[in-house]
Amino acid sequence: MSVTLVHPRPKFARARLTEPPPTGYLHLAAAVEPPPGGVGRPGHSRGKSHLLDLLRAEAEDLASLTEVKRASVYRAAALAPAVGWDPPEGLHRARYDVVLLVETRTPRDIAPVRDSVAYRRLRRRLEHAARDVHEMSARCAKCLADVDRGHQGLFQFTYFVAEDARRTAELWEHLAGWYAAETGLDNSVLLQPLDESASDYSFVAHARWDAGLAAVALRQFTKPSFYRFLGPTLRENRTAAMPVLHHLVQLRDR
Repeated sequence: MSVTLVHPRPKFARARLTEPPPTGYLHLAAAVEPPPGGVGRPGHSRGKSHLLDLLRAEAEDLASLTEVKRASVYRAAALAPAVGWDPPEGLHRARYDVVLLVETRTPRDIAPVRDSVAYRRLRRRLEHAARDVHEMSARCAKCLADVDRGHQGLFQFTYFVAEDARRTAELWEHLAGWYAAETGLDNSVLLQPLDESASDYSFVAHARWDAGLAAVALRQFTKPSFYRFLGPTLRENRTAAMPVLHHLVQLRDR
């Protein structure tokens, strides 16, 4: 089934992609202190700050495993409203304000990492603190350019729910083209679950800006094309997108 574009414009051409990295991804997301209604700024209590410091220290232990390239902890700065399709059977809304992203050398390395003492300890800590936890083992299906996770920035995780995952994968190329044209985004990876039946989401897209929250929000939500092209095109292709904007957690964060 082909993608249908609503109010297409030449400037929103399909993005030029690069070769996906051979990396495996273990994405662990949790709703610890989500905002009321699931939209807006999440809570940032002293207890949550302590939790984030513990998770960051444990992520460093996890990163010492030979199978792991990097383990990053993120805290949400803002949860945006869902855009696009409203599935008739309901939507597991992405209200995650804490995320761990583990990059393994290959997807085959995910299983031993999941079984490691360091990961199981970190997951238990997060499950004890969170209302909702979602785990996804994934590979990179498509890549605009790899995301630089080596230093601070504004990171976006976008959770997709779709009627047809193959159509959404093609649609993402047009969405990436829109983001490139309207917000200047030059990197993004589309993470696809290795086991679709074990994930509530068809894909999770990940990207990074060298800009603050207000600037990135203005670049997206003040554009008329967001409401004329992006949202209607998602609905037409029976795809919902739930973006969450994050910062990297560092041990000095309070």
